[in-house]
Amino acid sequence: MDVEPVSFYSEGRKLLGNLHVPFKGAPCIILLHGLEGHKDSDKWITVASKLSMEGYASLRFNFRGCGKGPEKSEGSFEDTSLTARIRDYKAALDFLENSGKVCIKKLGAIGSSFGGMVAIAAQETRIKALVTLATPYRISRNSKIINQSENGEYYALPSGRKLKKSFFDDLEKYNILELIKKTPPILIIHGKSDDIVPVEHAYELYKSAAEPKKLEIIENADHIFSTALERVMNLSLRWFRRYLV
Repeated sequence: MDVEPVSFYSEGRKLLGNLHVPFKGAPCIILLHGLEGHKDSDKWITVASKLSMEGYASLRFNFRGCGKGPEKSEGSFEDTSLTARIRDYKAALDFLENSGKVCIKKLGAIGSSFGGMVAIAAQETRIKALVTLATPYRISRNSKIINQSENGEYYALPSGRKLKKSFFDDLEKYNILELIKKTPPILIIHGKSDDIVPVEHAYELYKSAAEPKKLEIIENADHIFSTALERVMNLSLRWFRRYLV
């Protein structure tokens, strides 16, 4: 397996990633981490490795302002928005198109949590099969776990990281339940024990999605599928084998 550190630009910001290529011209899956996630978590390294073993290339990258240490992509986390991440996602797809290393007619995506929202909202026609993991259809600024600053200009997440008020203003431009009607074939996977994004979100997404679609609820699985990643991978691979042909 060939793993190559890569970089590309989105609106002038340098984004860092890793391209896994089992063989030239392989079908490729782009991996979209969640709101506070990053490309080098155990989950994404495991997913990329498993995909490569099964003959799929993959690109994992850090959205602007995300990542750790020297692998952090340029930009500020506080400036995060759904629109900005959609632009980063499209820049990553442009990079894949220009790389000459993967089959651009066989592109899929796995989006986790906020990354799933990015994949749905992007309405990206280059993607032929989509898997969402623990993805919400909306994020409320009135959530019990999000604390608003006194002046209302930013919101603090449980981790202590902050998002600007504009994050929620931007979110209101997108109706995920409408946008999901125009996705490629979509597999929605959710853990029944997810305490970050309640499983009801998966049912709402599935109800609104157009065919072909499939819903998989995994018993006892949490938000990051810490004990169910092998099951997630098996379901995802089955989906890609069916629709990336």
